[in-house]
Amino acid sequence: MTEQGINLFNNFIKKRPNFTANDPTMQGGNEAIQQATQASGAGYVNNRLNASKDADPLTTLGLTTAIGYGIGQGMDYFGPKCEGKYEKTILGKLGSWGDKFSQNTKVGRFIEKNLRKLNVGWYNLSKKSSVVYTLRNHSTQPEWQFAKMPFHGLHGFLSMDTHNILEQYTKPISNVERKFLGFIPRSSKNDFSKLEQYGLSEDAIKNFKNSLSGKTFLEQAKALQIKELELLGIRNVDSSKTLEELQSIARELKITKKLGFNSVAEFDTVMKDVVGHPKEIMQAFKKATAGGQDLHISIGRGTGSGFLGKLKSHFFGRKVSISEYLNKYKATLGKGNTTHLGRALPKALGWLVEGCTNRFAGGKLAPFMQAFIFADMAYHTAKAPKGEHGKTLIERFVNDFSYFAAMTLGLMGIHKIGGGKYIGTDNAGREAYRAALKAHKELNKAGAFLTKKAFKDSLKSVNAHLNVDGLKWYQKIWQKAARFINLGNENGGVWNNPNAKVMNFVRKIANKNLIGVPLRIWLGMAVITPIIVKAATKTVHAIFGRPTHSVLDEDEEEENNEQIQGQNNNAQTPVKDPNTLPDTNLIKQTINGQNINDPNNTNSTTTTTQNINNPTRDEQGRLQEPVRTYIPSPVSMVQGLDPTAADMALANADRAEQQINDILASIRKG
Repeated sequence: MTEQGINLFNNFIKKRPNFTANDPTMQGGNEAIQQATQASGAGYVNNRLNASKDADPLTTLGLTTAIGYGIGQGMDYFGPKCEGKYEKTILGKLGSWGDKFSQNTKVGRFIEKNLRKLNVGWYNLSKKSSVVYTLRNHSTQPEWQFAKMPFHGLHGFLSMDTHNILEQYTKPISNVERKFLGFIPRSSKNDFSKLEQYGLSEDAIKNFKNSLSGKTFLEQAKALQIKELELLGIRNVDSSKTLEELQSIARELKITKKLGFNSVAEFDTVMKDVVGHPKEIMQAFKKATAGGQDLHISIGRGTGSGFLGKLKSHFFGRKVSISEYLNKYKATLGKGNTTHLGRALPKALGWLVEGCTNRFAGGKLAPFMQAFIFADMAYHTAKAPKGEHGKTLIERFVNDFSYFAAMTLGLMGIHKIGGGKYIGTDNAGREAYRAALKAHKELNKAGAFLTKKAFKDSLKSVNAHLNVDGLKWYQKIWQKAARFINLGNENGGVWNNPNAKVMNFVRKIANKNLIGVPLRIWLGMAVITPIIVKAATKTVHAIFGRPTHSVLDEDEEEENNEQIQGQNNNAQTPVKDPNTLPDTNLIKQTINGQNINDPNNTNSTTTTTQNINNPTRDEQGRLQEPVRTYIPSPVSMVQGLDPTAADMALANADRAEQQINDILASIRKG
């Protein structure tokens, strides 16, 4: 075989499919799946798990259980420290220290003065520049429920937990529901434990429950509901009323008397969008805690149920107070203090507690998700080389916490860019657009637009509030880019044809939000979040030094592999068309059906005495291997070849040879 033929074969071997068991293509495409995962925005999570894959699973499980339990019990202690008057809580004291520092020290006054000056300067600049005004005042709001919570950050987490608490409290204490055959119990027990919310002791609850012994489930349910109404302040309950009527009365009293809302209608409106009504919630909670009164709500507890009840309360139950959540709202929204530092410190504490425990706003199951991260952190800190325990701990802590914060920062950044949609209007114009958009959606939902033209005309009048006609060229570019990023969000939706329900369903499926939601998730999770996380982690490296085993090793290793693979691909010699090869090339001669032993063939080679007959085909039309006779030469014809490629060729000789024959057959046939 000539050197050219061997080189061509060697190039083919380098490109050939790998027939070994380690080939990703033989294992269901793991490589492709990993690339697709990274492209979808989950790459950081995948890499973070890969960086922790060396941890012993049993050790990690044990640590997770212990840490999760410890977090739960620790936060049971922290919660009551946030109750009562704001100034006397841990949040209020921290904020008061910030206020005093900013007002009574030279450094504090300097910081406060310059922060105020920066705000005033930014405000003055916004009056001169529409771009600055838009960045300062406008932002789109996510409508997808999943995105609302992380977008609003700590306020979002707190709102979600507040919704859960209010929902649990206003549920009927009698655990039954109406079915078509009558009252059917939801479970085997009424929730007697919730009587502790009104100050009853464990013994009093137990005695009341025992007094109902022998009564039917429904009789117990009604007696329990009457007892709650008495504790809510009704002395003579009309026992002739149905259970449903008694439950309705109890719900109204809970909402207006205990929670402080003005009416059931106001409460129901707030519950539809808790994160959008912080003002109403704070006003209600202030009213509910006026004069030092407070309500402690029981969730998942088993008081009065013996040993198992106490066990349930200890591991899963919790008690929260209205004043606790009012103070958390003050800290989160900066309503409890006056200076920049005074407002920032309680909020920062809330972020830190939530990011480390999931319990600033959450139940007792949530800490176990965070406990896994702490367990992994503790494991790798203990396993770190001598002298690197501190830097390993701080690196992993900052890396994980920055990822938690980056979710919010990423979504806020995306919707701040999306706020460019309103660059042609001011705050009043934006709110007018949203009000008109809401009215348009309600009409559309009710089927008021009988034709598509009517729907488009209505939407056109809504979009007129954006005032895009007078925009400059660069403003139009931003406005269009913002509307693209905001696809499917804060827009008129699709036409609801009252006479074509099937087409309405198809239109909803084809809604632009199917593109917009993945786009915004990808931008937040795959673009912005990794930048923030890596920047925070590398900042820690610059200050404390980089550990030998860093959480960024996996990311950098993959980046290096991709660069090396790209360099190898660029360095590979492309396989030439056989017809462009010299006439002495064996492969070209075989394809053209030439016999190199023919004395009349002037292109035969003199360096070999191979006997290659015209190839024949078998019954399936495949080329049969020509008979070759080789005369070994003491001088190697192949020099400087990669031995790895040769080893791989020998290991897969049978498969590779068959594949060459198939390739030659397809070329000749073509």
